[in-house]
Amino acid sequence: MNYIYLNTIEKFVNTNPNNILETFKINFGKVYGENPDIEQVKAWESSINYLQEALDDQSIYGLTVSFEYKLPFSSERIDLLIFGKNKSNKPTILLFELKGWKKATKTTSPYVVNYNFGKSVHPEYQVKNYAGKIRFSHSESDNFDIITSVLMYNSTPDNIKLDFEGHVFFKNDINSLRNFISRHLTYMLEPVYIYRFLNGQYIQSKKLFDAIKRHFKDIQKQSYLTLAENGWGLSSEQLELIEEIIKKLKSNENNIVYLVQGAPGSGKTLVAIHLLLSALAQGHQTVLAYRNNRLIYSIRDIFNSIKYGLSNPIKFYSTGRPRSPGVAEANFDGFFEIVIYDEAQRMTEENIRYALQRGRITVFFYDEDQILNAEEHGTTENFKREAQKQGKIIKERFLQGFYRVEGGEQYHKFVELLLKAPEEINCELTRSWKNSYDFKIFESFEELLSSLRKRIKENFKVALIAAFTESPGDLQHSTSLRNLRIGYPLYSGLDIYKNLNKKIYWLMDPKNDYVPFWVKGESNKLEKCASIYGCQGFETDFAGVIWGRDFVFRNGKWELGEKCEDNTGKPSLKNLIDKAKNGNSKAYNLALNFLINRYRIFLTRGIKGTYIFCEDSETAAFLSRIWNEFVS
Repeated sequence: MNYIYLNTIEKFVNTNPNNILETFKINFGKVYGENPDIEQVKAWESSINYLQEALDDQSIYGLTVSFEYKLPFSSERIDLLIFGKNKSNKPTILLFELKGWKKATKTTSPYVVNYNFGKSVHPEYQVKNYAGKIRFSHSESDNFDIITSVLMYNSTPDNIKLDFEGHVFFKNDINSLRNFISRHLTYMLEPVYIYRFLNGQYIQSKKLFDAIKRHFKDIQKQSYLTLAENGWGLSSEQLELIEEIIKKLKSNENNIVYLVQGAPGSGKTLVAIHLLLSALAQGHQTVLAYRNNRLIYSIRDIFNSIKYGLSNPIKFYSTGRPRSPGVAEANFDGFFEIVIYDEAQRMTEENIRYALQRGRITVFFYDEDQILNAEEHGTTENFKREAQKQGKIIKERFLQGFYRVEGGEQYHKFVELLLKAPEEINCELTRSWKNSYDFKIFESFEELLSSLRKRIKENFKVALIAAFTESPGDLQHSTSLRNLRIGYPLYSGLDIYKNLNKKIYWLMDPKNDYVPFWVKGESNKLEKCASIYGCQGFETDFAGVIWGRDFVFRNGKWELGEKCEDNTGKPSLKNLIDKAKNGNSKAYNLALNFLINRYRIFLTRGIKGTYIFCEDSETAAFLSRIWNEFVS
């Protein structure tokens, strides 16, 4: 169930409001896995009382209402949907954003407003954002017309001093609201169509890169409203963060450092790119810097496909080449109004020091839980220490949402427990996400491949990602033994793929392989797989994860395994594991933490699902038990 209430208007208006409110509260816990807060309950109580009067019109009694509908592709929810058919018999949905505000005024931004309890995103932006996501990312979108409206049910136009381009109704507009509904919804809609919509699935038609390509001009003009209408709107917290930073930029303030943390799927890269384009559109000298050369080539390719030269503001922050240094290296010659660093957890302490010297405003987007090796020092502690040394003003911000993975926050909690405290996993936790997210463990690699091929036939995007274990990779020879990850014979000698009539090689060349694989859909060929470094920052509908022999379950807990080929960093993970085997407890704990971070990334690449095949038999048995007992 993706909603907290569904009924005809007739039954809604003739039911005791206290009973409806109780239904709201009970079903909210079932749908969202938590109890509603007091403010939410008060808002429901107020809106129920208003709507029972406003909708008490026999001419619309046969229509159906649904409250707090959860979008199948995000953690966002829509206040009110009214279902019916228009004059042409086409199924139609009236989508309402309900606001109980008593007053509201404009700010300098057309998309952020002041209201009686603080600041909020403009309600019209919100409703168009929802409609855009339905139109472009919902399996039933082609079968419905979508009409949006804002209902300010607790106020009058005199107190809501905002501009609206579309339909908006106020406290005393009951007759106009009824006429609006009856004009657009002439006939009742059969339940089968309503349930098809409410149980509809996410269709991945808009990715980060496709959105940039299609909507670049709108983003560049900071036209978030147009962007929202076309299915790639920012969430409230993301939009408010961008507005705050742009305001600081306009004010000519100096020496400001933003530390922006967010978990996998919270939209850090999306916000970073929006921030880049917003600043450039207003004439500010701006760069967006990465270390991940696989990600940067993909983003540059999209920008250049629009017009060559547009990728110039996207830089490396670390190259390791003194003659061609990155933005956060010693010999880089340049100073900007704002410098944005994405994937900043991968910075060294030296990178952090120089990064803070490149702009009057510095923004770090990072996640400490995605640190992969001993050379990566992008932690809050290190950012703060260096910023204080340089006399910077520090502002910490957190992106709380989970926007990539359909399982949402509860699936992320499951992943954390699986990797850190599997004994605490329970059915109540998995119940909240297992119907919306496809998590499976397979006994054989062939079964995993078969399931991925089925998803390809259903027009989904899939990708294989694998632990950096059985082969070290070979950038010069793409089909060498050192580059074969799945097949026979393997560089490591592992023979579990001996009877597999297929060879799958590492995705190696950042400049030539990654754009076709991640952006242009070649991952669906299932001929290559990405390592941890090749999948960080990317996403797919379904991720096929090859769980390696580096991170194994023994004696009721996670331990370091027997195999690792990752020589990245000084010391490398491979070196740390070797030291740990010789009794070095510090190396053991460090290596174990890096492996937890890696598998967290693996398990959150898939938007709709994660499919796992485990190469270690004892670990496979443990994961299968977890799946059978709590998920399947």
